[in-house]
Amino acid sequence: MDKALEQYLNTVDRKLRPLPASERADIVREIKSAMQDMAADGLPTEGILGRLGRPDALARAYLSDLLDKPERGGWRRLLTILAFYSLAGLSGMVVIPVLGICGPVFMLCGAAVPAAGLIDLAAWYLLGIKVPHTVIQLGPYTPPVAVGFLCSLVAGALLFWLGRACWRLLVRYLRAVGRTRQQLGA
Repeated sequence: MDKALEQYLNTVDRKLRPLPASERADIVREIKSAMQDMAADGLPTEGILGRLGRPDALARAYLSDLLDKPERGGWRRLLTILAFYSLAGLSGMVVIPVLGICGPVFMLCGAAVPAAGLIDLAAWYLLGIKVPHTVIQLGPYTPPVAVGFLCSLVAGALLFWLGRACWRLLVRYLRAVGRTRQQLGA
């Protein structure tokens, strides 16, 4: 057998490490048999590798097929499902509340900070007073009101972006958990 094909089989075998050795050997034998059939049909090595695709993708396909098989119920499947729900539940107790609260709060603050800066700017230019709760102070230095307003715009944009990022992370987390649950069929 061609050296490139042997290397392909070794890579697939290495990627199938989560499986027992006997199952790995069966899969590698099956792929090797398919390679020999294609070679007997006159397909060159490059053509064989092209038809099989990337070795990691093929191994991943075998792993997902074996995970989805209903006849692989038993203890292994039960333990896989229990591990999934334990990890999803424990991580969900932290991830969902933290991101679910931080996302909207940061977005709300992202809108409130520039509004406060605008109030301070309007109060200063229209009434000649400084609103105490909206003054930006860096140690003993208080910047001019216009600079404070620009700082509030920047801070508001950063807070809103942070809130949106938290919300997107929450949505991605929930989708990933849902996809994994669906793949497990649990």
